Amino acid sequence: MARSKQTDGAEVWQVMRGPAGRRDGEPVAAQEIAGRVEQLIVSAGLPEGARLPSERDLALITAASRPTVSQAIRILVVKGLVESRRGSGAYVRRKPETSLAATVSLMLSLNTESVAHLVDLRLWLETDGITQAIARSTPAEVAAGEAALRELAASAGSTSAWISADTQFHATLVRASRNPYLASIYESVHETLINYEYRDWIASGTVPDWLRPSEAAFLTALHEPILAAVRDRDEQAGRLAVLRHHQEMAQHLAASRP
Repeated sequence: MARSKQTDGAEVWQVMRGPAGRRDGEPVAAQEIAGRVEQLIVSAGLPEGARLPSERDLALITAASRPTVSQAIRILVVKGLVESRRGSGAYVRRKPETSLAATVSLMLSLNTESVAHLVDLRLWLETDGITQAIARSTPAEVAAGEAALRELAASAGSTSAWISADTQFHATLVRASRNPYLASIYESVHETLINYEYRDWIASGTVPDWLRPSEAAFLTALHEPILAAVRDRDEQAGRLAVLRHHQEMAQHLAASRP
């Protein structure tokens, strides 16, 4: 019999055991499971990097189906509360009170036609962040970017893992700007846009053609020039690499919308 991977503070999760007050026999909804996990992360003070139970174990604990639990994890990923690592599981990413994403998301939900403005803002923030990172980054921060790029390539084939890895890669390099406000605002904007841009794939649990494992080399080649510019301290190359990445990703998203 296969054994579940070890979970940090496994006993904490037992408070979620059993159905969530259902009396009519209706299945537990993914949104409800996500809400209970979010509440537990906050109330139990789970640290960043703490591992969530496997989808199989969460399904047993909550009396929900595996697909429902999988959907709940994807909801938490796009909210920025959980990081999905392909082949490893889901991990607490950071506390919701440290993020501006909820406010930005609310603004977008009130006016979805403003998404183009948010896309522009993300480009401007990343361009400035990378420019500053080129001047200020340390070898350790470049090494962190290299590790994030490897994780990005490994995430091809999983939409939720890709969302986590893509956010981690870009945020890692922008954090090397040494401006915590710029990094926080950028990450919040990026998370909100991913939630919006990938909403159909997240809801259906599907993967766009350009994100299949066979496209891992292309995805790496699209992101690597940004890292190379930081490593080589080449400001012009960095600006061009960020712009090319944003343009090509926009084309892929537009062409493959479900």
